[in-house]
Amino acid sequence: MKHRIVTGIIAATTAMVITVSGSAQPARAAVSWPQIIISVASHLLSNSGGGGLEQAKREIIAAVESSKQEILNHIDAIAAADVEACTEAAVTKIAQIDNMPGSLLGPFVNGAVDCAALSNAYLNAVQDPRAADNIGRVMGIIYSIAMVAFAKYGFPVTDLLNGLIRGYENLVVKLAPACRDDTIREYDSLGRLVTVEITHTCVAHNGDSASGTEIYYLGRPTRTIDRNLINKNATRNTSRWIAQESLPTLIPLRPVA
Repeated sequence: MKHRIVTGIIAATTAMVITVSGSAQPARAAVSWPQIIISVASHLLSNSGGGGLEQAKREIIAAVESSKQEILNHIDAIAAADVEACTEAAVTKIAQIDNMPGSLLGPFVNGAVDCAALSNAYLNAVQDPRAADNIGRVMGIIYSIAMVAFAKYGFPVTDLLNGLIRGYENLVVKLAPACRDDTIREYDSLGRLVTVEITHTCVAHNGDSASGTEIYYLGRPTRTIDRNLINKNATRNTSRWIAQESLPTLIPLRPVA
């Protein structure tokens, strides 16, 4: 906690300022995975019959093909060998889903669904944020593939969507940044409190950070900050950002019981 003595009038400002360190924007990927994941789920849960499946299938195949090397790089970083293997298999085979005979389609569907569940189980188990982040980066991809495969086989995808939502909610908690408030109080020459500045700073596990300062002048706020936004911005280059971008749209897609 810091104190200052001030003798003049402090100018008030109403702007909200958030600063970030590290990469100022989320790292650019070949595709926007939140957008793809949301689109796949939306098409599969729409009432457009086979048209929804076809659109979802085209989108996930195109997304995987256009960013396959990036996906494989993330897969290589996964510490769990079985999750790494089944994810690589699903990513490699999804483009051939329409050419698979029944003898191959069934095992592919089963493998993709099992892999999605396995990724969620490992996410629950890991404590290292880097390990959780690596799994989180491919979780939406494997769940999207599993949903398309399940729908292709004629099964509903609601349970898989619920699994992805649970996984993403868990990811948001596991990869939450470390946050703190630093306060500076400024007094006039008579010792009366004039201004309070509170700087809220969050640091993600990868070292990226975001911060903002709110100011109270004579007890009234003159600059406010959005702590939730600062919290989110700090993790902009982790899989937590993908989860937070996806969840507000995925949750309402769940059918009402």
